[in-house]
Order: sequence, then structure tokens, then C-alpha cells
Amino acid sequence: MAETRMLTFAMWRDGHCLGLEELLRSLGPLIETYEWRLTIDWLIPEIEIPQDMWLSTAQVVQLFESHLQLVDGEAEGRKAGSSIPNVCFRAFDSGSWDVQTARPDVAGRIGELYPDAVELEKW
Repeated sequence: MAETRMLTFAMWRDGHCLGLEELLRSLGPLIETYEWRLTIDWLIPEIEIPQDMWLSTAQVVQLFESHLQLVDGEAEGRKAGSSIPNVCFRAFDSGSWDVQTARPDVAGRIGELYPDAVELEKW
């Protein structure tokens, strides 16, 4: 991703773990036409998908709406029809979300929604 911003913010918010489903929903129209490739490092038996498979935002939301948590893993996103990912969410040990994006509007919205978000120096 060229000209990216990298942010990190706490996954736990007021005693509640912000899951992937809730994170995607919070970004709404900015990513609703996206498709996602999931890389899951922490075994989630309920989710068995090939790592090279791209899922729509709605499909990912549906997979995680039963409050399954992405503990260690990534969701790499691209606009449907594009071959270049420009948003990546990384769950780090169920403690923080790291975001890497080439989209200023996504980075700005993350900052608005999660004011504890700070810039990362390296990914």
C-alpha cells in the first residue's frame, strides 16, 4: 500500500471487546463495497475459509456477528473489482487493533470513532 497511515487503538472499550464485525459496521459506507481476505493466526474452529478467498463486507460481518473474536489475524480489504488492497485491520493478541490504510477518509474516521488511536511507526 503506497502512502499509508498506520494507526493502533485499544480493542477493549468500557469492558467490551470491539470485534471485527463491530469494527466493520462502524465504518459503514466507507467499506461496504469492499471484499476481504482473512488471515487467522488463532484457530477459530467455527471459521474455515481458504486464505486466498475474498469475502464481501456483508459476509465477514455475518461470520463474526455471533461475537466470535479475531484474536491474532488480519482482514485485508480492497474495493470490489480492484486487485489492490488498501485497508488492513490486524488484531493483536486481543489487546489492540492496528490499521494500515492508503485511504485518508478511513484513517480519519478511525480517529473520530476511536480517539485513543495513535500513529504506528512500523507495521
